[in-house]
Amino acid sequence: MPGPDDANNAPPKRRPLRLVLSVIVPLVIVWFIARSIINNWAAINAHEWGFDPAWLALASGLYLFVIVFLVQLWAGLLKAAAGRTPGLARAYRISALANLGKYLPGKVWTVMGVIYLMKRDGYSAGSTFAASILHQAFTILAGATFALLTLGMDFWRGQQAWPAAIGFGLCLCLIILYPPLFTRCLNWGLRLVRREPISIRLTLPRSLLLFVLYLVAWAAYGASFWCFLRGVGLENLPFWKVAAASCGAYLVGFLALFAPGGLGVREGILAVLLAPYMGPGIPAAVAVLSRLWMTIVELVGLAPLLTPWGRQPQARND
Repeated sequence: MPGPDDANNAPPKRRPLRLVLSVIVPLVIVWFIARSIINNWAAINAHEWGFDPAWLALASGLYLFVIVFLVQLWAGLLKAAAGRTPGLARAYRISALANLGKYLPGKVWTVMGVIYLMKRDGYSAGSTFAASILHQAFTILAGATFALLTLGMDFWRGQQAWPAAIGFGLCLCLIILYPPLFTRCLNWGLRLVRREPISIRLTLPRSLLLFVLYLVAWAAYGASFWCFLRGVGLENLPFWKVAAASCGAYLVGFLALFAPGGLGVREGILAVLLAPYMGPGIPAAVAVLSRLWMTIVELVGLAPLLTPWGRQPQARND
């Protein structure tokens, strides 16, 4: 299994490319966003921005709920891979600490952080890796399904390629949602990196239920973003389109391995997806404001780490 040392010892030829992707590309995207704000500053300044504490509190509460809910889903997948699961408090602490790695280039640091911390609690690297990969697979699949079905319905309706697109999506769902097939693919990958195969205790009905729960998490995240927009004075926006736009932008930022925390990429995609529903310059300003809001909420979510809550492992088999 690749580790941090492997990332640091990458071939010299790849380092310039990594520098371009992780630094220059996000900076270029940020520059375009800044230029859009500057060029449309008059319209942005003329817009009647608001500040509604009730809507902002609801948005922040929903976002914190999504964070905790996803931790609980990951803990359930860990039980399927390892046969036991830490308590919610311990799982939240480990997840919060490991997620600090998302602000470094590459997405490997969060997974490696989880593996390192769970190993101290007696969990094998293989089972923890499997749970983390399965968690990301469910997250990506559910997020893509929610965003594409909501935003892309009008587009695909007039395209002749829609049967092929649906067929590809169904094949991807089969690989991830059918436990025996996913386990076989995962063990094939583990053999390539010379790791022991694992077994995942997950039935098809349980897998489908998890998929629905991940869809609920994405919908709640989209709802939190819509409430945030209400909190800053943007009203009469289509709920499902705006929610799906926020989910799609977040997902693209997550998949942009070169951008720490999806910085720049998420904001650029969000501005593009929100453009049909807002005036000139407003989407770019909203993208920046939402990043600030989410960062503040995530910092608040780190507060439990300052307390004894979840410091000691409390494994549960039930």
